Amino acid sequence: MRPAIVLTAAVLLGLSWVKDCAADDSRKLLRPSPRVLLDPAAYYSPLLFTKKGEPKPGEWMAEHPEPRQSFSEYARSGPVRPTRGRHTLVISPVGPMRDEQKARFAVLREFLEAYYTLPVSIGKPLGLAGVKNRERSIFGRTLRQYLTGDILHQVLRPALPSDAMFLLGVTMEDLYPEPSWNYVFGQAMLTQRVGVYSLVRFYPAFWGRPETAAAMQKGLVRSLHTLVHETGHMFGVHHCRQYDCVMNGSNSLAESDTQPIHLCPVCLRKFRWDIGFDMIARYEGLRKFYETHAMKAEAAWVAKRIRQLRGETVTLE
Repeated sequence: MRPAIVLTAAVLLGLSWVKDCAADDSRKLLRPSPRVLLDPAAYYSPLLFTKKGEPKPGEWMAEHPEPRQSFSEYARSGPVRPTRGRHTLVISPVGPMRDEQKARFAVLREFLEAYYTLPVSIGKPLGLAGVKNRERSIFGRTLRQYLTGDILHQVLRPALPSDAMFLLGVTMEDLYPEPSWNYVFGQAMLTQRVGVYSLVRFYPAFWGRPETAAAMQKGLVRSLHTLVHETGHMFGVHHCRQYDCVMNGSNSLAESDTQPIHLCPVCLRKFRWDIGFDMIARYEGLRKFYETHAMKAEAAWVAKRIRQLRGETVTLE
């Protein structure tokens, strides 16, 4: 066994673990681990971020008293890290989809790749044959829901490619995790590196509302937010309790809509240590995505963040 002091030094300085260096090439880290505690102060400056306030009744933090996860606690937890032999994120459609729904996968892939700076591929379509399901009445119509556990074990786990860090199943079917629950947006098996997420409730058709351009854009943003949040959990990052952050927990769509799509300084440090991305290059990729997909507020925030990282004076408005 390695002496505890060796592990502590590796964690605090962001060095590659000894076991990764000694392993065969396919198990070595994809990129050198950055010495995140020696990064420039601007990388994790709180200036453009908002501290979490006291939660309102019914909000996630009011009902779930989770402990904070510090950077050192995260690094010591042994999260999944990209290696040369396993660094692709795969998203696969699960269940039937219309052509316009399938077309969204290209946007999801593009965003996930820009956000986590790892290659993302679209996997083969997966079916729901043999998955337990039930019918529920909602809004005067009958709705079919599928059991998440069956999808994880019977559909996704056997389909996990050998070179994939994670397999993310995305469906337009409604989900439930057990009979006592009304529904769930998604569920993951972190140690098995698979997760399934439903986007159907993010779009107006589910609620019987018109598919206006504004409503469809809102559905897209909600989908992107959920995808990077849930993928973040698969990297081992817990809910954030310190800043307004994409990793905040939420009890409802309304609460989720108030949360930003960016990572706070605390969570950003965790992902930079885990993945080893170039900070400014990552933000440049995100700015390009936001500008292309009419996410003006997000593009403006990222542009300001880039100026800050380059040493310019910026203010939180």
